Amino acid sequence: MDYALLKQLLEQAEAFEQQRAPDGKPADLAAFAAWLYGRVGAVSAPPPRGPAAPADVASMPPEAEISKLLIFLTRYARSYIRRGLAGTPLLTPDDFAYLATVMGHQPLSKTELIFRNIHEKATGTEVIKRLLARGLVAEQPHHTDRRSKLLTLTEAGGALLRQVFGRMGQAAQLVAGDLTAAERVQLLYLLQKLDAFHQPIFSGPRAENFEQLLRHLPKAAGESGEQAGQ
Repeated sequence: MDYALLKQLLEQAEAFEQQRAPDGKPADLAAFAAWLYGRVGAVSAPPPRGPAAPADVASMPPEAEISKLLIFLTRYARSYIRRGLAGTPLLTPDDFAYLATVMGHQPLSKTELIFRNIHEKATGTEVIKRLLARGLVAEQPHHTDRRSKLLTLTEAGGALLRQVFGRMGQAAQLVAGDLTAAERVQLLYLLQKLDAFHQPIFSGPRAENFEQLLRHLPKAAGESGEQAGQ
């Protein structure tokens, strides 16, 4: 029996566990499969779905293309969710996300609710004001902090969520598109990895300028960026 393949798998499994060790996350087969595919799988460019891109756009570095496509996917998702919420008191996808977050974590302070939805304070405050004005959430005093209020779901808010959950699930399926089950697991792993990288940047001390923000760049990424700018 040839153990060469088994040896390679053990080496890759060891590398996977070492990489995830700092995060304290338990290893699982699905995450390892997604990680392994991204590490050694053949990467092929998707077929063109429209007119050929101009030469300057076609030569975009992969990081710029990732950023662009993530923005596009966000816009697709928001468009689908808006249509799913049509005819309800929820005006935006953020209204739905905040209401669902309160349902899952109530009672919740306004600050924590905004943080969980990765929003700036001013933006999140406007969303909360809309939900309060429509009677979908209610305020109650904080047990230990008199300056803070806790948010809970009202009966009207719960009824509305039950009304739209089906459509929001369908919108999520639409966003996932024609990805296979295995591709969805792989994409989820990569997105969770990106979220784990960005979340401490967002929640930590605010960068005073762009240069301070760039301190978070991984070393290899920083070096490739400098080379591209030369």
